[in-house]
Amino acid sequence: MATFKTFDALATEKGRLFSFSLLYISEGIPFGFTSVALVTYLRGAGLALDQIGLFMAALFMPWAFKWAWAPLIDIFKLRRFGGRKTWISFCTFAMIITLLMTATTDYISDFQLLITMVTLNNVFCATQDVAIDALAVSTLKENERSRGNGFMFAGQYIGISLGGGGAMLFSSAYGFNNTLIFISALLSICLLYTLLFIKDPFTRELIKQSKTNVFRQLALKFKQFFVTLYESFFRSGKGPALGILFALMPVGAMALAYATLSTIQVDYGLSEAEIGRLSIFNTITAATGCALGGWLGDRFGLKPTLIVTYILTAIPTIFLAWNIYQFGLVNIDTNTFYSIVITHGLFYGMSFGIHAGIFMGMTNPLVAATQFTAFMAMTNLTISFANYWQGLVAENHGYAWVLFLDSLLILLPLMLIPLLRNRKIKSPKNDKQLEPAYSN
Repeated sequence: MATFKTFDALATEKGRLFSFSLLYISEGIPFGFTSVALVTYLRGAGLALDQIGLFMAALFMPWAFKWAWAPLIDIFKLRRFGGRKTWISFCTFAMIITLLMTATTDYISDFQLLITMVTLNNVFCATQDVAIDALAVSTLKENERSRGNGFMFAGQYIGISLGGGGAMLFSSAYGFNNTLIFISALLSICLLYTLLFIKDPFTRELIKQSKTNVFRQLALKFKQFFVTLYESFFRSGKGPALGILFALMPVGAMALAYATLSTIQVDYGLSEAEIGRLSIFNTITAATGCALGGWLGDRFGLKPTLIVTYILTAIPTIFLAWNIYQFGLVNIDTNTFYSIVITHGLFYGMSFGIHAGIFMGMTNPLVAATQFTAFMAMTNLTISFANYWQGLVAENHGYAWVLFLDSLLILLPLMLIPLLRNRKIKSPKNDKQLEPAYSN
């Protein structure tokens, strides 16, 4: 009787790049829906800019605090049940369920309930991200990190395009609530691929069961984990410590990448279908930028490439700010407006695609879920705060001031980038401490 055999997609370089791209697509889909399609819908329904800023801040909160539960993935590797693949699969399934539940919410009259449902969905999405990043840190080879992150964030932008612009086009044809079925179907495809073709390499390293008391082994596991985590942050050279500060700084000029862009498009007068098409073009361009940034980072170095791309994100941002200040938003030529948005998407994709590569070099693979997540969570906290202050400033002073301030703030990370370093490895023994006898 013939049996169906699956292959290990993470066993080859091409398989790793494709798989992590697809896993990041599954991250980008719900984010694109909430940050693009839903924000556009809320603004079109008359929601104030400061409320939308609050909504986006709430959306990013789980991503900012995912470090709080990230140790669970490092400590409970679930080797006997598929390892981090199990975490990824469960969270993807939970994301689908919470999105379908969100379809029953009245977005305007039950605004607080909407925030609650979207926050819950992003708890699962952020946890899925923790597991994916931990798998990537321990799977990608050193010479694949820049390209790997470029492909991963390119995948995320493709997911954002599907969940954002794709959902807007779907909504214009079939109604907004039905887009949640569309989003859930896309996530189901990613879930199926994970179940069939992803294998955690940790599951190949089953450790013999010890006769020691299970609870004592578990206590030892927690102790070893936190010792290793402390050493990975504070006894691995200056790199990880500076990384904490760098993670709290803006990722280039960010306003045209998040909620401010969505509200600008509505106030500019674009229709739902036009916003959907522009969003698709913009995110495809950003995805291309991620891949290009990864290639440039491997060729010329992460830090020089990051400095250049950060500066490039400010150019279209300042140009749009000047046009709004001089002529008013609605008086800007359509081709000019589209060109500014898409150009920024390219440059922001280039910077964001290699931004995470900086932190991978600072991360100890043994505590990858927690340490790398801490870096990225602080980045998300920065994005959350940026969406909040941008909404307040836009509501009270207009878009031009938001864009000018956003561009000015990139001076902070530009001064720190030359000082960043990878972690220092003391000895091979120190990187093998977190393998206790007890295995889940």
